[in-house]
Amino acid sequence: MDGEKKVTYLPLFLNLTDQACLVVGGGKVALRKVEQLLQATARVTVVAPQIDRNLRKKINSERCVWEQRPYQSPEASKYRLVIATTDDAATNKQIYQDCQAHGILVNVVDQPQLCTVIFPSTVRRGIMTMAISSGGNAPFLTKALRIELENFIDEIELLDKPQLLLKFRDFVKSQTDDFEIKRKLYQCLLSCDKDLLSQWSEDDPPYDLWMNWLRDAK
Repeated sequence: MDGEKKVTYLPLFLNLTDQACLVVGGGKVALRKVEQLLQATARVTVVAPQIDRNLRKKINSERCVWEQRPYQSPEASKYRLVIATTDDAATNKQIYQDCQAHGILVNVVDQPQLCTVIFPSTVRRGIMTMAISSGGNAPFLTKALRIELENFIDEIELLDKPQLLLKFRDFVKSQTDDFEIKRKLYQCLLSCDKDLLSQWSEDDPPYDLWMNWLRDAK
């Protein structure tokens, strides 16, 4: 352990829209990874001799296809992201080597030494996505923090009104280029009374109130 090189990950969000991704394996872990990729609007190929019955429900001709066979080296080179979920050590290592040889992002589940990317614990609410990771060092702590974050953001009224947030952003951009005024306006929104927020309609934003905030901010 002392001789192992410490890995420091760069946190980022990856745009996989219409990108070809490969999931090798067909169990429950593969199902979770396929669901994540489909949520990111990727195009997914599942390669496995057999797959979980719930994973079968995700298979369709447009976004997710299943090739009923073992992994064939070096097919990983054709994809943007590859995820290995098998319990075969030799297959997992071959997938990693193929990806490394062709500069492909790869995640071998539960084997961080065979990963160039790892999946964080995520919380999604409306237009917000939050990610937490310990770099694989303390998954129990990551899970606990995710639960705390979920409980916290459930209390934030604004997350239930994503279109209102976008309209407020557009309002601010249309009214001023001054950084300090923008900061004050966003602070007004964030500190707004919860009961008042609940009365706002996404179809009919309170522009008069926002204009008052703007005058006070100048």
